[in-house]
Amino acid sequence: MSRSPTHAITRREALSRLLGLGVLASTGCAPSTGDASAPAIALPAQVPGEEVAARSRYADDVDALCDVLLPTELDASGKVLSPGAREADVDGALRIEDFVAIASAQGILPALADADVRRLSGGADAFRAVLNAELAVLAARHRPLAAFRDLPRAVQEQIVVDAFDDDAQRPLVLVARAACFVAFLGAVTNDIGLRAVGFPAFESFEDGLAVSGYPRTKSGRLVDASTEDLARLAGKGDLDDYTYNRAPAPTPGDDLTTVLDASGDLL
Repeated sequence: MSRSPTHAITRREALSRLLGLGVLASTGCAPSTGDASAPAIALPAQVPGEEVAARSRYADDVDALCDVLLPTELDASGKVLSPGAREADVDGALRIEDFVAIASAQGILPALADADVRRLSGGADAFRAVLNAELAVLAARHRPLAAFRDLPRAVQEQIVVDAFDDDAQRPLVLVARAACFVAFLGAVTNDIGLRAVGFPAFESFEDGLAVSGYPRTKSGRLVDASTEDLARLAGKGDLDDYTYNRAPAPTPGDDLTTVLDASGDLL
């Protein structure tokens, strides 16, 4: 008994049998009934883009903004030389309840319009969403479809500069900047910022104890200035004398008698 030659099934025929010509016709894949080929579907004009950026090291645009406002200094290998807002946990400051109202009351923020205070005084997540949305708009003005966190640092810095000059955008950037410095100098969740500017580490951060007093030895032992020789301890390099017997350096032209009493204390 003879066998007919095997007929190879093309991909188009396989799809036709599985899905049915009706489905294929609706997608434009049905075989043509004529000899002429089907007209090509026109694609929208596309402009070749740049290379796809590597995954950003920032969690979102707010994270990147804070690094612009108070940047981390890194060496060539990526090691932190000087901490910035991110190491100081600026996110912790932004999550302080009623941060805008508190910062305004303490003079950390300049006076804001009532409408801006209301707009920025929601929960931490709501404020972050507002700021991310605004940064997306600002980034799009410079490079469409690019996120703020993915822009070159020079472009990010220019956006921040422009925002400070824009009445509509300034409040958002001011709040973010205030959060950066509250985190860095206010020891909200860590004391890394204070240590970076020369303060000693907290004796017990968990207990909220920065220092039990001065003068003291470098090991932290409190010194009784009335019974111990401070000069001897200082000569040995073992005196941590942060506040004791230190007169402020005068500024040429300033009269210190208007700010200090006879004991050298602030009026």
